Amino acid sequence: MSDQICQRCGETVELSREDYEIFERMHFECFHFAFEHDLHKPGAAEDEDCGDPVCPAGA
Repeated sequence: MSDQICQRCGETVELSREDYEIFERMHFECFHFAFEHDLHKPGAAEDEDCGDPVCPAGA
């Protein structure tokens, strides 16, 4: 199996192949910041909790 490289940050992704495809070939965190973070709290910085229970910044 070839390396799974995140399309956002360029680092290796350690997810199953299925999850890698679900998250658009990104880490979950990169996917969240690219597609979901701004939906929950427009203009929120990446280090600010957007209010989504799975937001990496809120953990």
